[in-house]
Amino acid sequence: MSTLLISNAQVVTPHGLSAGGSVWIEDGHIRQAGVVTDPAAWADKNLDAGGAYVLPGIIDIHTDAMDAEIVPRPGADIPAEGAFRELERKMGSCGITTVFHSLHLGYDAAESLSRSRYTREEIFRRVHGLAGKPTLIRNRIHLRFELSGVRAFEQCLDLIREGYVDLLSVMDHTPGQGQFNQDKFREYMLSIGKSEAQYQDELQLRTGRPRVEGEQLEALVRAAMDRRLPVASHDDDSIEKVDAMLAMGVNICEFPVNMETARYASGLGMHVAGGASNILRGGSLSGNLDMTEAVLEGAVDILCSDYYPAAILHSVFKLHQEKGMLLHDAVNLATLRPAESVGLDHRLGSIEAGKIADLLIVRIQDGLPMVTHSMIGGRFALQTTMTTK
Repeated sequence: MSTLLISNAQVVTPHGLSAGGSVWIEDGHIRQAGVVTDPAAWADKNLDAGGAYVLPGIIDIHTDAMDAEIVPRPGADIPAEGAFRELERKMGSCGITTVFHSLHLGYDAAESLSRSRYTREEIFRRVHGLAGKPTLIRNRIHLRFELSGVRAFEQCLDLIREGYVDLLSVMDHTPGQGQFNQDKFREYMLSIGKSEAQYQDELQLRTGRPRVEGEQLEALVRAAMDRRLPVASHDDDSIEKVDAMLAMGVNICEFPVNMETARYASGLGMHVAGGASNILRGGSLSGNLDMTEAVLEGAVDILCSDYYPAAILHSVFKLHQEKGMLLHDAVNLATLRPAESVGLDHRLGSIEAGKIADLLIVRIQDGLPMVTHSMIGGRFALQTTMTTK
């Protein structure tokens, strides 16, 4: 029976901070945390944290990083195996111990832009296969299905039924709703050199496309629920849309575009996820909901990295240091709440006795958090030290 004591730490539990605390780990699980009674009699090894923070590992339920790692530039395909391994190392260094790789399907605009030689099915199957091998961190698949992708509907159902999917989200990038209302879409089209007539033509083309909706959409959500998968909606922009999604069984509201929608979804008991990059940068790229404001109001309870994996840890400490949020509440946004949303909270997401020891040691360097140790199931996956001069 292997045991480890991490001592002299600021241990962040779901309910507070234990200064000068310890975490006792036994066979990959947390035995005690905070004030550990008589640990010396049991621990094989003692790691002095030197006053650093000990946090639960970050659980990122939405990141587009895998597609960007495989195709970093249009047409520049990187071998999927190498991309997967390198991204694992990057994410581990950012404190992410469980990741749901958000892979799109049916999103013609994204496929056209990437100009990848890989088919979407190849991407899903390769990532799933690599995730099933020995890995640095815990890898899962979040399938983002574009509702205008009618031709990919059956493929989506097949991937769900064959066990390639751990989280499903439904998204709709049709202009005039969601993330881009007509004014924002017009502004975008004109900014890339299109004329007013070309904007009107493109708007008519996109809004006139067939979509997966009604009974088809209900069947898709039901297929995911039959496999007990969590389901998210994406870019919700109205109370009516939240009601429609909740009625189908959707339990996560991702990236609501305004405060009214975020408040409403949260009030109904849904998990509401926002982008940590929004907090780190100080606002939305597209002029939508300010996630800092939404988090502080309690309308958003999950932070995900979206397009920048390092954003979660930095945003947690920014909320604490600059906005006065209690550190454990900020940490819960990145750990316990996402674990709850995807049904992992009985095993992961917090430093509590009986849970798996997915842990981070985090030091503050020049005012910024730096992960020096990342532990998965009681083993150190990554360790680093600062250089001295």
